[in-house]
Amino acid sequence: MVIWPAYLTAGRTRGEGRKISRRTAVKSPRLEEMEKAARVLDLGVDLKLELEVEEGKAYPKTHWDKSGRVVVKKEGGRTKGEIVKEIAKGIKEMRERSKKG
Repeated sequence: MVIWPAYLTAGRTRGEGRKISRRTAVKSPRLEEMEKAARVLDLGVDLKLELEVEEGKAYPKTHWDKSGRVVVKKEGGRTKGEIVKEIAKGIKEMRERSKKG
């Protein structure tokens, strides 16, 4: 499964690629943030998550912007939508911690 930064970007419309609600989405997610958030997800016993970061790849709707992507290989019960929401939540939490610290 491929997760593009566009899926999480609050400034995009659904037609422009956002997959989650604007309330859940984050402003300008970076590939590094997505990777960190995905690696620390509370996965539980039923889901194994392996991921690979591919820099220099472009989301098809914005082929000129080489924002990169995270490729997730998963087994188990969570859907792509659930994983995208959890990554966005993780990015928000990381940003809050960095503001406090």
